[in-house]
Amino acid sequence: METITDKRLKKRRGGGSMNPIVFHDYEGFLAKFTENPKTTDECWTPKDVYEAVLKYVGEIYPLEGKQILRPFYPGGDYEHAEYPSDGVVVDNPPFSMFTKICRFYVERNIPFFLFGPALTIFSCCKYGATAVVIGRQIKFTNGANVPCNFASNLFGNLTATTSPRLDELIVACPSQDTKVNLPKYIYPDNILSVSDLQIMARGGVEFCVDSEHCVVVRNLVAMPKGKSLFGDHLLLSSAKASAKASAKASAENRIPIPLSPAELDIISKLDSKDIKR
Repeated sequence: METITDKRLKKRRGGGSMNPIVFHDYEGFLAKFTENPKTTDECWTPKDVYEAVLKYVGEIYPLEGKQILRPFYPGGDYEHAEYPSDGVVVDNPPFSMFTKICRFYVERNIPFFLFGPALTIFSCCKYGATAVVIGRQIKFTNGANVPCNFASNLFGNLTATTSPRLDELIVACPSQDTKVNLPKYIYPDNILSVSDLQIMARGGVEFCVDSEHCVVVRNLVAMPKGKSLFGDHLLLSSAKASAKASAKASAENRIPIPLSPAELDIISKLDSKDIKR
């Protein structure tokens, strides 16, 4: 049933909306605030990137008949905004309040899809939202390249998911001027490069190889056609390959952290759920 609030928020004659968070001429709206001081929490989302995100949301969630809401404008108050029952929040909120914002929408069952910080995106998961992970930084209109991921409650019980499709849509945006994504090769421990030795030297680790335990190689049979190793490498014996892996890990200051008995018990219970399926 349509509520009084829903009726009051319907679009007016001549376009627009009585609700300031309903998305229509958002860029024109933001232009009013161009003289205000800017911070990293404010709205700098390129128009084409926002439209790419909106397109993706429409592919995973039916937007027909829905009102797109953008509560995070300069001076806006998302906690006291009026949310129509047919509204979906698609916006770029202040990252400094990101976890609090996700919790607010999840607890009120307000549909949302939000830009979020890249490495701490899992903070949304403890409230039941889904972490949606892409593979790149986003270039904002102030020139900043910011690593971003997304959070949403439109994915049911999914805790985390990659989204190559969203990544693809953002890459295609002219504002992103994306460089060609060159492949990165992972070589076996038996291959020793100059850069491996540089890592060890910077980390204060001594490592040496004698002629009895290595052979100089220029390429590997399994390399893609037309590709080769950059410069000469050393093909190591198994014993030296193991020593190299340990030395490199030590140089990079990698400290292994074991799981506690309690954590192993949790894993065992999770495993039992998989077996029952």
